[in-house]
Amino acid sequence: MEQTPKANRVHIGFFGRCNAGKSTLINMLTDQPVSLVSEVAGTTTDPVSKSMEILPLGPVVITDTAGIDDTTELGTLRMEKTEEIVKKINLAVYVLRTDEEPTADDMHWLGLLKQNNVPIALFINEINAEIDKENDKENNIENKTDASIYVETHKGLSELATVIGSADFTSKAKRLELLDLLGGLTPLDVEGDQTLLQGLVEEGDTIILVCPIDSAAPKGRLILPQVQTIREILDYKGLALVCQTEELPAMINSLKYPPKMVICDSQAFDRVDELTPDTIPLTSFSILMARFKGKLQDLVAGVEAIKNLKAGSKVLISEGCTHRRQCDDIGTVKIPNLLKKQGHTDLQLEFTSGGAFPKDVSQYDLIIHCGACMLTRREVLRRIECAVVQGTPIVNYGVLIAALHGILERAISPFIDEIKG
Repeated sequence: MEQTPKANRVHIGFFGRCNAGKSTLINMLTDQPVSLVSEVAGTTTDPVSKSMEILPLGPVVITDTAGIDDTTELGTLRMEKTEEIVKKINLAVYVLRTDEEPTADDMHWLGLLKQNNVPIALFINEINAEIDKENDKENNIENKTDASIYVETHKGLSELATVIGSADFTSKAKRLELLDLLGGLTPLDVEGDQTLLQGLVEEGDTIILVCPIDSAAPKGRLILPQVQTIREILDYKGLALVCQTEELPAMINSLKYPPKMVICDSQAFDRVDELTPDTIPLTSFSILMARFKGKLQDLVAGVEAIKNLKAGSKVLISEGCTHRRQCDDIGTVKIPNLLKKQGHTDLQLEFTSGGAFPKDVSQYDLIIHCGACMLTRREVLRRIECAVVQGTPIVNYGVLIAALHGILERAISPFIDEIKG
């Protein structure tokens, strides 16, 4: 579980006002001191994320956000960061406390989460819970928790929250109860049971993976999509054969029967296409990731915009990770050079990496995105939707490279029914 990539984990955001008890709750649920806890308002100033395992959800990334009522000089910037988190998470935990009324800010952020279709666990921090229980017993008052009265008093909360729970966050007495509520939610836009090779591989199939080892390849290891593909072939009880580009003919000829499919690095598409008989299906890791993480139909549709590029056209090339750029980096060097080679000169190229992605993409004539192996499916779908809604064509590296080499039809043929459907 510790080795599960962040992109394949359920991302949970914790929201609420300063000193509502977000950090205390995180420490209680995880049973470890993950977040700094203090009575000083605004202790958590920026989103802080940590990977861990929380049963019954399994591998997760939890993000502790700044208080939504931050009035410091940097408060506006922090709220912008928190708003970005809303668009990336699969589940939300919103924290209120029984000794404070929900504010307009609380209702705004709960509404924003609801608007983004994020399932919300509303957890209410029972302040002085034990003292109140003793007072109720002495005065023969009906045994209602402060939290239940709180929700009844503020009926709008139950309309916004998916589930509601309460506890004294400084005690572990209700820890399992809250975890069960959280674990019962269905995370938004996660891979779930979907796999990279779903519908493509069966038990006993032989798949050849072409993994070039060049200066851009990480030293001593394969890249994540290659590792995930090998693992999935093994899960399907298939046979994964790995080679570099020029060894491909010898590997094919060594087999008694042709392989079920050849999957290659997109950068080697043109050469691998030449070396692979037409009778053997061919695609790339990047196209597999496009199908797995996002909407392959939209990324293929974006190809039409390539022919309309002209001098001065604005193109955004977006990487999902922040790896150190090499002299022959695919995003900043190889793809621009390939576009020039195909006659697309004097383009205005802009680059983003990691979590950075513009809100306004209407200014671009084309967006070229990486395979997104380091991004969650929720984030990839959000970026594609952002482009589609604003009328900006979007492709990914594999789709673009296949199109520029004139082999897109072959590269997407294993998925043609899905694309047309």
